[in-house]
Amino acid sequence: MRHYTATSEDAGLRIDQYLAKVKPDLTRSFIQKLVKNGHVFVNSKKTIKVSYKLKDEDELIVEIPSIKEVGVQAEDIPLDVIYEDSDILVVNKAPGMVVHPTDHGAHVSGTLVNAVLYYCKDSLSGIGGEKRPGIVHRLDKDTSGIIIVAKHDKAHHHISKQIQERTIKKHYITLLRGHLSPKEGSIEAPLEKLHGEKDMRVSGRQKAKYALTHYKVKEYVGDYSLTDVQIVTGRTHQIRVHFASINYPVCGDAMYGDKVLNSKLDALGLKRQFLHAARLKFKLPKNDEVIELTAPLPKDLEDVLGKLT
Repeated sequence: MRHYTATSEDAGLRIDQYLAKVKPDLTRSFIQKLVKNGHVFVNSKKTIKVSYKLKDEDELIVEIPSIKEVGVQAEDIPLDVIYEDSDILVVNKAPGMVVHPTDHGAHVSGTLVNAVLYYCKDSLSGIGGEKRPGIVHRLDKDTSGIIIVAKHDKAHHHISKQIQERTIKKHYITLLRGHLSPKEGSIEAPLEKLHGEKDMRVSGRQKAKYALTHYKVKEYVGDYSLTDVQIVTGRTHQIRVHFASINYPVCGDAMYGDKVLNSKLDALGLKRQFLHAARLKFKLPKNDEVIELTAPLPKDLEDVLGKLT
């Protein structure tokens, strides 16, 4: 439940306009559904009129339904399972798939969680809550590759501890603009989320979080660098921000990349950032055995490489 008080600057705004302003993570359509379904109160009175225009000092109460109430359903979506035992499920996530539903109604269907709910039935860790059952870590929507799902809480704790202690080895394959030099090295630069924004930046401010990335160029492909990247820390957009900060942005990256170059590569079939979680080395919850799993570069990225050589 959220409480808000309109100011003189807000007077005259429709309810949906105001809520979109104070809660930018909510989509306009989702806000309108909240109003029409009686989840918004103005001065303690339920309103179902989206067109209501606020007055100075109006008091608003907004009920945000849980993901369970919104309805996250198991869906029969094909999964590329590369490992499974009684504790965990390891999947090669397809590009374009969102990992888990969001609270703002943008993604309630078609996510990895929807698919895993169907595949695993009731055997999923509940630590992540209604919207993230079994999800221990995540990948961006347009990043493909390996992701671990925990089937129960003990396994969830076991994998999470390895992530926190930075003992899991995560390797990605990416294509960067230019010939990266030196061919092998590290980027150690703290990252900070921009105020009120989704994107990240390298920052020297105290609240920025430590971030470390190791890399090794596999080969130069035309004017580009096909690169193996290991992230020691797991900050949001870490690989993309780190390489953009040294002027070797990830090809196809719409947020941090080279727009002119992206347009050129789009014509060659690159419709997303060239980033794939290719290798993962960790200890199994059942016996602490070290396992290393790999996922081949997907066809869309292989096809782009073929056109660049």
